Parts: sequence; C-alpha cells; structure tokens
Amino acid sequence: MAARILLRSGRNYSAVSEASVLTIGGAKGGAGKTVTAINVASAVRSVGYSVVVVDADLGTTNVADILELDCETSIHKVLAGEADIGEAIVTTETGLDVVSGGDSLEYLIDADPAELRPVIDTLADSYDVVIIDTGTGLSHEVLVPFGLADGVVLVSTPKNTSIVDTRKTAEVVEKVDGTLLGVVVTRVTDDTDVDRVRDQIDLDLLGLLSDDPQACKTEPVVMEAPDSDLADGYRQLATTLIRLENDRKDADGDDQ
Repeated sequence: MAARILLRSGRNYSAVSEASVLTIGGAKGGAGKTVTAINVASAVRSVGYSVVVVDADLGTTNVADILELDCETSIHKVLAGEADIGEAIVTTETGLDVVSGGDSLEYLIDADPAELRPVIDTLADSYDVVIIDTGTGLSHEVLVPFGLADGVVLVSTPKNTSIVDTRKTAEVVEKVDGTLLGVVVTRVTDDTDVDRVRDQIDLDLLGLLSDDPQACKTEPVVMEAPDSDLADGYRQLATTLIRLENDRKDADGDDQ
C-alpha cells in the first residue's frame, strides 16, 4: 500500500490502513518509561513495522539525551507552530525514527499540548506504529497523550509507592476515556515478590522486566545487548502489544 503522506523527502514510508498509537506513561519518574518506549519501538521495528517515537514529556524531554541524538528541530517548535513535524524527525544509527524535544524555554512556554493530536494524526498516516513517551503527574500535557492513544501502557517498579501511584494513574486514564492495556513492571530482581506485585497492581500485567545494569549501559538494549534477559523481556512486551492491537483492530472490523 502506498503511503498517504511523505514526511521527509527522499524517504518512502509505508502506511497501513490503520496505524496503532500507543502511549507509554508512568506515575513517577525513574521507573523506566522512556527506556521502555525506546526499546518497545526498537523491538517492533525489528520485525518489520515502521515506527516513530514521540517525546511528549514536554517539561523534561530526554529521549534525545538517552539516544545521544542531535535534534535541530524539536517537538516544542512543532507544537508552537514554528516547524512542521517532518522537520523534527531524526533517525538513529539503528534506524529508529524519533521526534524529540529541545531545551529552549521560549518554545517550552509556547508549545501547546492541544496541538499534539493533529501531530500524531499526521504521523499515523505514515507509520504503522506511533509510540508516545509522556511525562509523569497529571498535567494537561500528560492527559492529552492518554486520551488520544489507541492504548496506554503504564510503567511501574515493584515498590509499594510506585504500584499505588500507578493504580491511581490507571483511574485517571479511564477518566479521560483512555484505553489502559496494562502495566509493565521494571527493575525486577530475584528478590522481587512477584505474587505480591501481581496482587497489589490488580491490573493486567503485560510484562516483568529484569533489573540488568550491565545490559542498560547502552540504548536501545534490544539492539545493543540482544542476548540479555532484559532485551528478551522487551521483545516479549512488544509481541504482546502487537497482539493486543491486532485483536483491537479485528474487533473494530467486526463491529463495522
């Protein structure tokens, strides 16, 4: 199928009849939501899907920092109406497309989170999967990605406080008419009481990701440390999300 829109000259983007938009969120910083977004995107791309990661954590954008990217045009400029989305796409050495943020206070102030929806709609015309990395807390810029996504994935650690806050965030996702796919638990060790975590979360558990500092030295782990348990966990998570999205599309097709 031919792409419906060409975002960057000289590049052919394949489009699907219906793209999948997934938001990766978390109640607290440091749980690993950004790294999860990057690695899920990389794993999905590795099996043939066209993918773009959008850093919508407008206050503390860090996708570019983690991937050591030089982004001349930021998502802030796009949301401020100072640039087109095609200008903000940067491709990593591993082939992953990224729309990241900048550190200009001027554009941070002018960036309008409400403009994120048309930006995502444009990207969804050219990619099979759009993955949004969003911020923490309950600000407007966080709630917008929850409401516009086909599915929301929340990232938590095994700590009690993180789990409690994740459940509260899940309630917020529901209130903004978002679709919660489930929770991913990071930093799991041999000492983690998995049964306790399952019981406390009381939501669909999409995956348990091991705490592997050695594998985390470079990102994305699925590309740089593909044989690690952590990389395998990300690949399994990506497979689960693809399956859930395919099930959703099949159900939507049956309803029509």
